[in-house]
Amino acid sequence: MLKAFIVLLLFQLLGETLVGLARIPIPGPVIGMLLLWIALHIKNGASAELSQLSQNLISHLSLLFLPAGVGLFFLPPSIQKYWPAVLGAMVVGTFLSMLFSGALAKGLSGRKGGEG
Repeated sequence: MLKAFIVLLLFQLLGETLVGLARIPIPGPVIGMLLLWIALHIKNGASAELSQLSQNLISHLSLLFLPAGVGLFFLPPSIQKYWPAVLGAMVVGTFLSMLFSGALAKGLSGRKGGEG
């Protein structure tokens, strides 16, 4: 499991490095995920160890969002006056991402010939 975790961290580091060197306006972890996806596509899938680690991380994903949610309570006073807009953006963003994820899952399940 440690080897799989190191692979994930290396791809994140690679993404961060590319963003730093090329000054791309995309977060490093997103570039790292894209590079990991390309590598897995070339390799024809993930190893059993990487798949298991990924499933474990996904099952605890809510814990990874907790620090960001708590951080909203400590916004500087200059930003606190905009909390309704921040809350609205969070609600709308969550709804749109759920809608997009559902449509993507439905589309991909239809592509593979599955029922859905």
